[in-house]
Amino acid sequence: MGVVTTFRLRRQTSRSSRFAEVTVEVSPSSTPEVEVTTTAGANAEHRREADLGARWALRHNSPAVKVKVTVTSVVTTEIDTGTGDVYEATTHAVWQALGVEHSASYVGFSDPLMVTSWLNDIAGRQLDAVTEARYWYEGRREPDAASLLHAWLHFERAEPIGLHGRGDEFLLDREDPYLSYEMGDDGETRVGPAFPPDVLSGFVGAMLTDGAVITGSDGELTCTGLVLRFDVGDLVIGTLGDEWVLAAGPVPAAVAPCWTVHPFIRDAAR
Repeated sequence: MGVVTTFRLRRQTSRSSRFAEVTVEVSPSSTPEVEVTTTAGANAEHRREADLGARWALRHNSPAVKVKVTVTSVVTTEIDTGTGDVYEATTHAVWQALGVEHSASYVGFSDPLMVTSWLNDIAGRQLDAVTEARYWYEGRREPDAASLLHAWLHFERAEPIGLHGRGDEFLLDREDPYLSYEMGDDGETRVGPAFPPDVLSGFVGAMLTDGAVITGSDGELTCTGLVLRFDVGDLVIGTLGDEWVLAAGPVPAAVAPCWTVHPFIRDAAR
């Protein structure tokens, strides 16, 4: 018999609500393993999120452990459970069973199906604001993509969605922006609203009408970026070789051979 634990994700703000309750059993194993056995109350999408969330928890646990994670229960609500909630609750349930707190600073997802689901949830909403984290040194910063560390998109009636780049992997997470901080002689990270002429600032106030997932050289395993179609034009944001790619308009020619742009969600729904 392994360790059985339940984690409940419950958060409510003036903009949105989140809920998911996940129970896992973690037991010794010769190799890391994940199994989702729950059927009651969990649809295929929730089961997929539970599987991916458990795998994220094991990958981002230090020191690495060889255990089997069995997801035995997933509880959701039709109104309050959104994309990423079961994923995040499962991750924290596994860490809780392992006695780990905040093994990673954020719980991000890059699975193309999950990202597509988020696009479907958010399409038709206005982008109210963009928050950026940028690297500054001696009172100066590099232009746009070169100084960008992280960004958060604030859509109406929704929690902020954080954008993280790691190598060629583009990750989304549902967390608030962090605070600015200094790094002594190594400079500082400033967190605040996006301002012109930076690319992201040009889409504040615009309506998201469509979107498409971008994958990279590993096929369709992970998302490497997005094309967000607003009523004022397209925004391309992604990561390649641990560098941000930002563009207003089509995918830049320099990165096009490395990326595959999947069908826009409105086209796929027809």
